[in-house]
Amino acid sequence: MWDWGQRTLSVRQLLPATLQTYLATLDDWMEYLANLRHALAHRIPLYIPPYVIQDADVAAYDELAKKMSAVIKAQDFAAYDALSAEQLKLGLFQPWISQSFAEGAKPVVFHPQLLADFNTVDELGWKVLAELGHT
Repeated sequence: MWDWGQRTLSVRQLLPATLQTYLATLDDWMEYLANLRHALAHRIPLYIPPYVIQDADVAAYDELAKKMSAVIKAQDFAAYDALSAEQLKLGLFQPWISQSFAEGAKPVVFHPQLLADFNTVDELGWKVLAELGHT
């Protein structure tokens, strides 16, 4: 909403009713997008972890880390490399993003969400063009 003194005007109110109705269906998506954009632009850079460890593999991952620590102290670099490779096999790539991992924000899977967002923007563009009589 823009506020010009006493007068407040919503851009949506200037649009045709059919477009206003369509935009109302996108309110949750626009809120998600605005929150993610603000977090990425002002606080938290986009980070996609290289891998995640499933709950079932955490103990094995931690045990390998202990062994790696012991062999590196002994300067057994070949053993360290072998253990590191074994540890990495436990990792699973999941391209999750979140506006904050510490603030309880809901993580989303990056690639499918990116495609869904693109499709939503594309659909919105076509609807605006249709309202303008350009389809």
